[in-house]
Amino acid sequence: MKEKINILIIDDHPMIVSGLKSGLSNLLNKEITIDSVNSCKNAIEKLKNKNSKFDLVILDINLPSYKQFDINSGEDLGFWIKNNYSKTKIIVLTSLDDNLRINNIFNRFSPEGFLIKTEATPKDVLNCVDDVLENKRYYSKSISEFITKRNFNPFTLDKIDINILHEISNGTKAVDLPKYIPLSKSGIEKRKRKLKENFCTKGESDRELILAARERGYI
Repeated sequence: MKEKINILIIDDHPMIVSGLKSGLSNLLNKEITIDSVNSCKNAIEKLKNKNSKFDLVILDINLPSYKQFDINSGEDLGFWIKNNYSKTKIIVLTSLDDNLRINNIFNRFSPEGFLIKTEATPKDVLNCVDDVLENKRYYSKSISEFITKRNFNPFTLDKIDINILHEISNGTKAVDLPKYIPLSKSGIEKRKRKLKENFCTKGESDRELILAARERGYI
């Protein structure tokens, strides 16, 4: 009897979803049921449905946010899934290849699989899914190199950091930030200095910080 596996694809690119569904149908010795959603909101609603139970999630990082749950990206969603559904395995499939962003993902929820879209072939995806379902870990070439070189940085952007970036990008003035961020003005400035340091911004302006954050897909 074939093993029954339920997979949830979370990606807002229809062609990627279609390709994944087609490829995953070729998994041998497994009876695969595949569902898909295109936003953090729909993903949470699907996962919270008492009739849903997923063995594996294939997760994009650039996703529409879900403000009600304070979920700003697929990274936040992955963290939420690990905290609420610890037995569900996660494969990150993303186009983002910035080392700081990769580091942040590993620090926050350490996915069982991690593939960069631009370097992953259909065979790589199948091998990754197969290995992860067999309780192994599978990483694409650049992710494996990143791990081998031990480029991990203990710095991790948390919810407050992300909210600071979003408020600044929305034009909130420095004097008004404490109205939206649970820190004093000096505490917020300290956070901003740390962000600029880790983003290696060329200048000290908030504009440079926002450009760096946007380049890495945080906003």
